[in-house]
Amino acid sequence: MPGNAALKLENHSHAQRERLAFIDFCLQYHGSVGRSELMAHFGTAVASSTRDFTLYRELAHENLILRHENKRYYRTDNYQPLFHHEPHAALKTLAHGFGDGLSVTPGQSGFCEDAPDLIAPPQDVLATVSRAISQQQAVRMTYQSLSSGASERVVVPHSIVNNGQRWHMRGYCRKRGAFRDFVCNRITSAHICEKSIDKADIAEHEHQTSDSEWNEQLTLELIPHPCHSHPEAIALDFNMSRQNNQPVRQLSIRAARAGYLLRHWNVDCSPDHRLPEQEYHLWLRNHNILEHCANAVLAPGYVDTHGKAAVTIK
Repeated sequence: MPGNAALKLENHSHAQRERLAFIDFCLQYHGSVGRSELMAHFGTAVASSTRDFTLYRELAHENLILRHENKRYYRTDNYQPLFHHEPHAALKTLAHGFGDGLSVTPGQSGFCEDAPDLIAPPQDVLATVSRAISQQQAVRMTYQSLSSGASERVVVPHSIVNNGQRWHMRGYCRKRGAFRDFVCNRITSAHICEKSIDKADIAEHEHQTSDSEWNEQLTLELIPHPCHSHPEAIALDFNMSRQNNQPVRQLSIRAARAGYLLRHWNVDCSPDHRLPEQEYHLWLRNHNILEHCANAVLAPGYVDTHGKAAVTIK
């Protein structure tokens, strides 16, 4: 945040700074913002919202430009954040909605601690991908793959998702001609495609609606590992209910996420629950459902219909 802007912000109420932070966040992560969104979120009147946008332009006039055809403000190439939106808090905001306007890490209570965060992607990458999704644009990026090293790709992203161990961007990869998952932290540079340089228009087969694995929902039936001597403890751990006198937890998830999450949860997906119960407290009772899942290779113990065991990726 520029020094003069920081000093001027201190002269305004916390409530107004929250509204300014909302404008700043929408420009950074969505690429545009309208007066109606500010009014709907904070319950303010037209006059109040107008004053907020006027103040924001006074503090950071190069950050936004008004398009009169739809009366929305759009982020400019000269944008400089007026607020620091910490990546972990920004991801929570994108996933759950804008709560505290000043999207920073909240103060600790002193009696409750979470696991350290090791996977939050860089803010510039996160913001670029988020804007591309919101504005339905393609991204030219440099990606560091475990199998092929660094390469440049053009991807049409449609979602950002936490798969337990990493934040992924999912989208259509024009290099591979298919929908793929990309680890956000392995994107070393990302830029919105320009029509003068790239094929910026999005084809119908590149949209989220054409991603069959993303759109297919699978119902997983998780039960305590059959070899465990105290299944009641496992049932309590995972908030299971009883069906036919057996504890079970049913979860509906996207097919595109199944393999990742089953690996993250350490679920034994073998047909005969052969994995050690000391390490795998859960068993996937309806393991055949993974036949619909291209990333079943990630699921511990999974064996395909031909009896071939999947190779666990490490």
